[in-house]
Amino acid sequence: MVAKGVIVLVAFPVLAHAVFTLTSLVLGMVLPSLLPLAGSWSDLAAKAAVVATFLVALRVSFGVCRRMWPITV
Repeated sequence: MVAKGVIVLVAFPVLAHAVFTLTSLVLGMVLPSLLPLAGSWSDLAAKAAVVATFLVALRVSFGVCRRMWPITV
């Protein structure tokens, strides 16, 4: 029970934050060179990239934590 609590309360949020931060840093460097600042379209693309990055971070964190989840026999 303690292992499950640690995974849910510590590992999942830490992994999600780490993946989100790393992906945001990479997209932050690449996205301006791909999309020129052209008004509202680039703002919409930037917001979509943040949402996509958040969803990817949650999915990766879920996958890692699912592997760490203890199996009861």
